[in-house]
Amino acid sequence: MHNRQNSLPVVRTANDLEKAVRKYRQQDLHGTELFRQWKAIRDAALNLELPAGEGDGIAGEDSY
Repeated sequence: MHNRQNSLPVVRTANDLEKAVRKYRQQDLHGTELFRQWKAIRDAALNLELPAGEGDGIAGEDSY
């Protein structure tokens, strides 16, 4: 889950993302390291491809 070279989280799954967030909250980070960790988690969350759930469509979309 973490790249030991620079300690930024490597997120491949939703479970990895949750673990990274838990660890982030437990750490006492400051300054640049705080921002680096936050940005890595944010970018990973935005890039994570989650399967679309059934029923997540717009209500009434078939009426258009």
